[in-house]
Amino acid sequence: MPDFDLHAFLDEPGRPAAVSTVTGRGRPALATMWFLFADGRLWFHSPVDEPAPFVAAASAGREVSALVATFSPPHDVRQFRATGPAALASRDLTRVHRIYERYLLEWSADWTAHAASGRFRLWSMVPERGMAVAYPGLAEAPVYRWSEPAEPTSSR
Repeated sequence: MPDFDLHAFLDEPGRPAAVSTVTGRGRPALATMWFLFADGRLWFHSPVDEPAPFVAAASAGREVSALVATFSPPHDVRQFRATGPAALASRDLTRVHRIYERYLLEWSADWTAHAASGRFRLWSMVPERGMAVAYPGLAEAPVYRWSEPAEPTSSR
């Protein structure tokens, strides 16, 4: 395991993920997204309005990559990078609420409507392969790598 608490890092409120995929036409897509780490997956809630590259990737079971990182040198430089298949999920307002509450200071009726909107779709990715590393004081540190989905993110 990495030399920092990976679960706690992924649970830190307010920290977004940079997420990327390749579209059906072979073009790159990159976005910063709010997420939730639960059940060994990263969960996202994305718009379905075209072009919707991430919903399309999840619908097709294509791979996505995610980066969750801090960069506040010299004392807080941590990274979690993962790649794995995306999948659409059933409507789950509780999970969607859990995503948004990590980033919002106050839940409102507007956010309730947004979370329940049919213009957005819940999807997830399984971090099958990746790495996690911390560089305290910018010192060299061992990099933890995995290639099996249950290794770094299995439930405690």
